[in-house]
Amino acid sequence: MKPSEVPVAPIRLKVSFANCPVEASLGVLGRKWALLILRNIALFRATRFNEMLRVTPGMTKRVLAMRLNELEREGFIVRSERSLKYTRWALTEKGADVLPVLMTLVQFGAKWHAERVFSDQKVRPLIGIFDSAYIRRVLGPTEPVRTGRAARRPPLAAPVEPAGRPVAAAT
Repeated sequence: MKPSEVPVAPIRLKVSFANCPVEASLGVLGRKWALLILRNIALFRATRFNEMLRVTPGMTKRVLAMRLNELEREGFIVRSERSLKYTRWALTEKGADVLPVLMTLVQFGAKWHAERVFSDQKVRPLIGIFDSAYIRRVLGPTEPVRTGRAARRPPLAAPVEPAGRPVAAAT
């Protein structure tokens, strides 16, 4: 996006916030490793403690235990199976609601950090990473799954007037 295309006026909100929803969401999710733990459960199907450690290099047992407890306390995960030998965690509805955020981060990383993400260093669209049915299930039926040339182009943003209001569509 060229600097001239970036809207300079603030976006008009339909409601006033008592607190910033992004800041509120980052309370637990912004803690180091929290999103990766949710990723482990949702995308890697690593639902046990040692599985999570194995797929997340650098995370210590102590930190994993702390984050699991925080995510459980905040309602993102639950202990779905508990025995003397192991515990399995699963996403709650609240945890599943984070999946579109994770999918967006995957998309961002695949585009802007392809040299670190892929061994061939080539940029890929989501459809080149995940099955289209999975993308629709996570992002919902209203999100189009773009293929071919369209998948390589960013979606067009709605035109914005200088005052920050969307431009009315011509009829």
